[in-house]
Amino acid sequence: MSSSSESDRLQLAQAASAFQISQALYVVAKLGIADILADGPKTGDELAKVVGAHPRSLFRVLRALAALGFFTQDASDRFGLTPKSRPLLSDDPNSLRPQIVFFGEHRYRAAGALLHTVRTGETSFDHLYGMGHFDYLAKNPEANATFNAAMASGLRQSENPLDRYDLSGRRLVVDVGGGRGDQIVSILRANSNLKGILFDLPQVASDARAYLKDSGVADRCELKTGSAFESIPRGADVYVMSRVLHDWADDKAALLLANCRKAISDDGILLVRDSVLPESDAASQAKQMDLTMLIMTGGMERSKDEWRSLLRATGFDLANVRRTTSPFDLIEAKPV
Repeated sequence: MSSSSESDRLQLAQAASAFQISQALYVVAKLGIADILADGPKTGDELAKVVGAHPRSLFRVLRALAALGFFTQDASDRFGLTPKSRPLLSDDPNSLRPQIVFFGEHRYRAAGALLHTVRTGETSFDHLYGMGHFDYLAKNPEANATFNAAMASGLRQSENPLDRYDLSGRRLVVDVGGGRGDQIVSILRANSNLKGILFDLPQVASDARAYLKDSGVADRCELKTGSAFESIPRGADVYVMSRVLHDWADDKAALLLANCRKAISDDGILLVRDSVLPESDAASQAKQMDLTMLIMTGGMERSKDEWRSLLRATGFDLANVRRTTSPFDLIEAKPV
């Protein structure tokens, strides 16, 4: 084994201290700094006055981010937007602001308890908050709204083969755990022949009902609420689980799939949008996502063989895997 170079040591040090930059980005996202700068550069004092912050502290955060190219800083210490910071704008079509706020709050705190998880196996979030992540969201409307916005933003940012999946000849699609409805709206817009059911927990109902109406598909999409661990609406020939099963360990994921098998018609298809891990040390965003599952929900990302075993144990055959450029692939499964 060769000795490390200065470049290797620098990369390690930068990776180890990256949490400071992630929190700086969270601060400016939470305070809406980019939105205030949309009409032109401003000084740290001017920005602090608008958002109610300590001027010198905010200046120092912006200065550090400007040094990394996220903002400009001129000779008068006025800060402005750059292409790197435009995704912080709330109204940018590719806005990452909801995700960065979500990352900077509960996910950041949970990551700080990773050592506890590694030593004990207990999910970091559960250890810190005394309950599971989804139980916490059900009891905290503001956190739930932040989470739903982040999930919707993430769906828009990544390649999604469900948007162009051939569903001709199909009649009814059920989106299990579909949040406010971004995925099923996309499917229904692309398939005028389909009707849909959006199924999720009661706490998403208000946002979902409004989003379905605003998206123009409310006449073709019924909203149903309940726990998929108890039952799933029956009789459809297409079931979608998008970024749902990776939230759970095998026993709970198997329960969801078993309930789906009870619900699906024999000629139906189950479309799972989730990560399929590559083998060995191949680079993969999904491996970073797996750490998120470790600290946040106790779930996991799975290899192709692990998916095949899980599906087979719950009455499905893995028919195909469609790889994507995002962390989330598309798994096609058929009931047996």
